[in-house]
Amino acid sequence: MFLVKYRWIRPFLLISLLIIFIFRLLISTTLLELSIYISFGCIIFYNFILEFWIAMAFISPGNKKKMFNENGWHSSYHNLSTKIHVKSYFDDIKRPLVIIIHGWRSGAISMEGRANKYIQMGMHVMIFEMPGHGSSEPVAKWTAGHAAITFHEFFESIESSFNMDAVSEIYFHGHSMGGFVLLKFNKLIGSNSQYEKISGYILESPLTCYSFIFEETISQLFIPKFLISKYWKRLRVHFNNVNPKLTSIDDLREVDVPLWGSITNDLLLVQAEQDDILGRRHYDALVDVQNDSTLNESTFDHYLVTSLTHAKSRTNSDRDVIIGEWLAERIHSDSLTSA
Repeated sequence: MFLVKYRWIRPFLLISLLIIFIFRLLISTTLLELSIYISFGCIIFYNFILEFWIAMAFISPGNKKKMFNENGWHSSYHNLSTKIHVKSYFDDIKRPLVIIIHGWRSGAISMEGRANKYIQMGMHVMIFEMPGHGSSEPVAKWTAGHAAITFHEFFESIESSFNMDAVSEIYFHGHSMGGFVLLKFNKLIGSNSQYEKISGYILESPLTCYSFIFEETISQLFIPKFLISKYWKRLRVHFNNVNPKLTSIDDLREVDVPLWGSITNDLLLVQAEQDDILGRRHYDALVDVQNDSTLNESTFDHYLVTSLTHAKSRTNSDRDVIIGEWLAERIHSDSLTSA
């Protein structure tokens, strides 16, 4: 699709073309000319409206969070499909590793409190900043699919950047959109030896179904019912063109659990009981999927935490206690060395 990777180029070209057609319409002298310009003008206007709605749907992360520079932390940059920044607290002592992915419009600094709890437990920590966030490279059109691909590429090449002999086992922590990225990552095929070390996932108030976000977008953009199917068809074409490394999406169900992804490993789900951003239905959908024994034979623990909020929860003692106890059951004490 022509210029699909750029968010506003297609709407801009269409509105420019529409202005030209309106001008030509105003100076038309024959009925035939009027008919032609009105017909083509309606087609252009229809496509402009669809492309405008789609450009509005591909919201960029906006203002980036500042980076923290505490002692012991290291920044590294990785040339993947997008240049990615990773903040790490890593040494040569053999310990478990946790890789954290932040939420939408967040960054490494928002995960610092969680990361410090893992460090206190004696774990290596990496914070992966998604494309367009923090110190990672900006993207013209942001999608969770692209974020999942870059994280998969990072993990595939992790041995070239870090001493993975110093890692006894690997855990992932995804918050909000970071959880959605990890759901997809778990479905992607891996080839390096580090996949064998993956021991569990921690998802905190995760986004699990894009269809819910799609419904909210329809409402926010005031898209009429008779155009919803047309809008979705155009939107998926954009998504598939922007994400050539992912299997093409045809049905809206493919961006929801379990088709988008599910966790086939030990999973801890920690949910804000009063989630003012995503609500409870993302949590409920994932609970239904993970409780299906035909999809997952590993352990699944889930908690609704009254004191936890979706955003502004850089520190939360109740969440930290749940995570600490869950990890303590899985990590042998000999593999935890005080950092």
